[in-house]
Amino acid sequence: MAYAFEAIITVVVLILGKLAYTFIQNLVEARKLGLPVVIVPVDQVQLLWLLLAPLNRERIRRWLPDRLWRRVSLVIFGWEFHEKLRPFDEYLPGHRDGKGVGRSFILAGLRKTEIWTADPVAANDILTRVREYEVPEAIGYALGTYGPNVLTTNGDRWTRHRKIITSVIDERILKSVFEESIRQTSMLLGEVLAPGKGGPEVTSAETPHLFDMLKKVTIHVLLCTSMGVEVSWDSSDRVVESGYTMPHIESLNTMVMNIVGLGMLSKKILTGWPRWLPWHDKMTTIGCAKVEVEKRSREILDQERDRRARGEAPPKPTIVSKILRASEEGKDPSLALTEAERISNLFIVTAAGFETTATTLAYAMVLLVRYPQWQDWLLEEVDNLIPTTSIEGDTLRDYYAVFPRATRTLAFMFETLRLFPAVPHVHRETRTTQTLQTMTGVIHVPAGMRVYVNSLALHILPSWRDVNRESDPPFARNSNALTTSTEMDEYMFRPSRWINPPGSAQAHYHPPKGTWIPWAMGPRVCPGMKMAQVEFVAAMLTLLKRHRIERVPLDGEDAEAAEKRLDARLRDSRWVTVLQMNSVFEPRKGEGLPLRIVRRR
Repeated sequence: MAYAFEAIITVVVLILGKLAYTFIQNLVEARKLGLPVVIVPVDQVQLLWLLLAPLNRERIRRWLPDRLWRRVSLVIFGWEFHEKLRPFDEYLPGHRDGKGVGRSFILAGLRKTEIWTADPVAANDILTRVREYEVPEAIGYALGTYGPNVLTTNGDRWTRHRKIITSVIDERILKSVFEESIRQTSMLLGEVLAPGKGGPEVTSAETPHLFDMLKKVTIHVLLCTSMGVEVSWDSSDRVVESGYTMPHIESLNTMVMNIVGLGMLSKKILTGWPRWLPWHDKMTTIGCAKVEVEKRSREILDQERDRRARGEAPPKPTIVSKILRASEEGKDPSLALTEAERISNLFIVTAAGFETTATTLAYAMVLLVRYPQWQDWLLEEVDNLIPTTSIEGDTLRDYYAVFPRATRTLAFMFETLRLFPAVPHVHRETRTTQTLQTMTGVIHVPAGMRVYVNSLALHILPSWRDVNRESDPPFARNSNALTTSTEMDEYMFRPSRWINPPGSAQAHYHPPKGTWIPWAMGPRVCPGMKMAQVEFVAAMLTLLKRHRIERVPLDGEDAEAAEKRLDARLRDSRWVTVLQMNSVFEPRKGEGLPLRIVRRR
């Protein structure tokens, strides 16, 4: 027994010794870079920490002394939203005016060091030099579950994927996205405002499930435009085809919700999870979803190949048909996508696209009711685009005429993403030693270094302060008109900052390079960026064409208390697969956020 105890002690000492050696070695290397070093006593790359810490953020905060918590919070995934610029203010004094140490620091954990930056110069350098600062291999495990795709590859392989995907998402696809978004959002309104049997027309209705319905809209739109799957509002979630165990939408949603985590395990492990082990039902459900998403994608590709062999054109342009054509008809066969790559790109365009757009629409709904003045400002544009004389017609469906003129609606989306970006950071890594241009000079980044560009911090830098004040509506001319706080303008929700004055070359404000990255930037900017913009605009215009969105006050709640409650809801957010509010999707009884849709014309 004594020998066994000594052996255990020896192993523990060796492990701790190796960890200490690695930490000291990393710390020495980190200090050579010349950036401030923030030491955190956590192994932030440990898988269990990555998965469990975001779920237990508040518990960890309560357990730790404040001074220690302020450091540990920086290695909890999604910390950017909660901490804002606090780490830069605290550990990099003087960063706001660009003097001294700039806006970058090194986060030194027990096993890994990372560069974190809110420096626009560095962000621009990192995101435009795609061959020097690459997508990490770890992202391939999560987003490349079916094979390589445009988001997981690097170098020449990425160039091939990028060329095909960007050629696929053209104006015909965007027109289809616009029209299908209108159709699906109209059906959402039909469900919420459906009259009782034989009852009068409903002019007002409230629901705690508006956010889930908007997610349903986004996934329906992408199923239709990506895969050519026609979906009806009432039955699509319940249909289980022969040979499957769950509906198409359920399998996709299951994969997206577990894409970073259990979904990274192999199909064999998931589907073969023993009954006597914990989580059997959850693991096998994820495994079945993983298998069935791939199986359906193969069937859809086969159907499209058969259609092409018969010389038939698809009923409407779809991403699957265009991926197949683009990847098979290239002059150089070596540039064609493999079957696994087609399936993987199809999954990424569909699955990743619906989740990010759904959460952006969810934040937009809360912002509409939190700031009714800005909703009135938006409704002015809606009524101009869709006058009363044409409200019953198909004017809204004319993508080419309506979308380019929806300036305020798109500005509302941009401002939502500025303060609530779906992806809180952009992650890159170096394979070899690289230079990095920063606002205070050039530094040398060693090989194998993780580099994080903090999206949210870039979006609230002082450079955003008081931009385009001349475009403000009268109620927003006073910088403190819309808030009871003393926060500076860059922290405030002010969509008019995106509207350039008349006579400008561009309708929308173009922020300085490196300060605006909700879809990343540079050559690797998200290929679905305009798809998301088109879907958002179409959904918002449809919702507001006849109606407005209003808050549902609690008993005895006045306007000021309601605003504080909504502010708290917006703050109560965390990173899941994207940044999203807690308890608004699939809410438990009494936990949701009811909103009211009211007929206005």
